[in-house]
Amino acid sequence: MATFKATVFKDRQREDKTWNVVIRFTHERKVRYISTTMYVTKKDLTASFKIKNQQIIDRCDELIKVYRKKVEGLFLEVNEMDIDTIVDLLKSSKENKADIDFISFCRKWVVKSGLKGSKNYMSAINSFCTFFGRETVLCSEVTVKTMKEYEEYLSDKPRAQSLYTSAIVRLFNEAREYYNDEDNDIIRIKQTLSKYHPAQQNVAEKRALTVEDIRRIFFLPYSGTRQNGKQCRHDLALDCFRLSFCLMGMNSADLYNATEFDGEYISYYRTKTKDRRNDNAKMVIKVHPIIQPLIEKYRGKERVFNFHERYSSMADLNRSINIGLKEVGKELGIDGLQFYAARHSMATIAINQVRIDKWTVNEMLCHTDPSMRVTDLYIQKDFNPINEANYKLMKYVFGD
Repeated sequence: MATFKATVFKDRQREDKTWNVVIRFTHERKVRYISTTMYVTKKDLTASFKIKNQQIIDRCDELIKVYRKKVEGLFLEVNEMDIDTIVDLLKSSKENKADIDFISFCRKWVVKSGLKGSKNYMSAINSFCTFFGRETVLCSEVTVKTMKEYEEYLSDKPRAQSLYTSAIVRLFNEAREYYNDEDNDIIRIKQTLSKYHPAQQNVAEKRALTVEDIRRIFFLPYSGTRQNGKQCRHDLALDCFRLSFCLMGMNSADLYNATEFDGEYISYYRTKTKDRRNDNAKMVIKVHPIIQPLIEKYRGKERVFNFHERYSSMADLNRSINIGLKEVGKELGIDGLQFYAARHSMATIAINQVRIDKWTVNEMLCHTDPSMRVTDLYIQKDFNPINEANYKLMKYVFGD
């Protein structure tokens, strides 16, 4: 009688600290092992090296069912075959070539697309592979049920639960767009994820600060220390936070890249969304007197600010700011203080305390309302309302 069992060899640990799951096949008292595409880590195993990860166990059971069905298809002939011949038949049986390797498509698509958030997409893909326990996932396996299970798998990581599931849905839709041709009735990926909605995280609740906290940050004294003859990260972080809050939540990429300043207005094209908008996400911000000294302090030669002269990339600038803000947060007793808190706080205070309407705050954040996209094509952009709102916000927070 032919039997199958999922097995892990303790002495066959790979360099990446994982073990390959193999299927032990026994026939007429002879044993052979068939490797799989599944890998486990120490946390997936018991002390006696038995698999305890239920997802891996379930997938092994599915694979064993397939093997059993193939052996059963041999009928009585199996008694006349040696074990190696049977193993060869199991290994050589071809999968449905109509199905598509989802992971392979995803990795190629991310590289080819050149997305600014490619690192997040790659992290999502790697996480999805870990969830499945293997590097190959077919498009037919990406279903609404699977996505809900994956969301539950990420339940202890709220940010990833929202970010990664959204990324997988985007990649799956890209795969459907690439492989399906409805006009010619070619449908290689039949199912959709239209009934699955990725988890949403209320990031504002975590990041928005109170008016009092904003004031404490603005009036916190510099440490005055120097690092390699330059201003320390603590003081740099204070200044960049202040600039961002007073410049309608301007992020570090735009502080780094902005090139236009006429002495009164800073004009720039928001790095994050300029390639996705017809207006190139243009922003024109009137500099408030409260940050005029900071504008002069960091005035650059070729760009508005000199951050590009000190840092080789905007990622390096952002990293230094957040390291400095950890020191600031510790000093002020603000847990998990991050640079994006300036942007979230600006929007939250503007709406909840200053009572600026949500539409204007949406414009201050340089977000796009889908319902207004067509209308925007007919209207010349007027930046006066958002600058008036910003001055009203500054007066509320800092007084006259």
